[in-house]
Amino acid sequence: MADFNSMTERLLVDAGITSGMRVIDIGCGSGEVSLLLARLVGEGGQVLGIDRDAQSLTTARERAHDQNRHNVSFLQCELSEPVPGLVQFDAIVGRRVLMYLPNPVDAIRCLITALRPSGVVVFQESDSTMVPGRLAPLPLHDQVIGWMWQTVEREGANIHMGFDLPSVLDQAGLIVEHVRAEAVIQGQDTHPPLAHIVRAMLPRIIKHGVADEKEMDIETLEQRLAAERLAANSVYVSDMAFGAWARKP
Repeated sequence: MADFNSMTERLLVDAGITSGMRVIDIGCGSGEVSLLLARLVGEGGQVLGIDRDAQSLTTARERAHDQNRHNVSFLQCELSEPVPGLVQFDAIVGRRVLMYLPNPVDAIRCLITALRPSGVVVFQESDSTMVPGRLAPLPLHDQVIGWMWQTVEREGANIHMGFDLPSVLDQAGLIVEHVRAEAVIQGQDTHPPLAHIVRAMLPRIIKHGVADEKEMDIETLEQRLAAERLAANSVYVSDMAFGAWARKP
């Protein structure tokens, strides 16, 4: 996640997330982006991570405690419901969350009721439209990327949310200020942990009938991926990270 996190941090900083701000992280999961935001806003700021999954929030709270982050808190609630409380926030942030919502436009309209006028909304979403990208054949990489995207699609997610992101923000009544897309590269000493992601997704991949444990052979997957990259001596585009920010009128 290191390279993806650096993309996320650049997006947040460029969108104006800075010290002293009050920020909501929607679909925060285990708190990866919430903790990044906590560092960016500093002790004078405040981050609220919201998610519907209690187990993920428990992990997020433990991570915040371990990192001694006192400016971040977590709340269990539905992402399409108004955020409880009277505090108006300066920003709303989300990563890889809109793609899983059945009606992201309505969800954003609901969420921005907690956003102050001129507040900023920042989202980063993956998109399968342009991947995989490669010149040399890397069939194992293609297979692994296929497992991941097929699983996500069978879960009902929008696998083209990156391209849809600007129109979703516009339809929600926001003023879109910037859109970008960055390639996530495998190879040339840049190796986001594909095998680690597959391991984390293993129960979901099996549940949706995409692949079985024998086919994935998770214990040797990273070594086989590394060997394939080395033999090909070529880079591989495994993901496209679309980012956008917009302003509340």
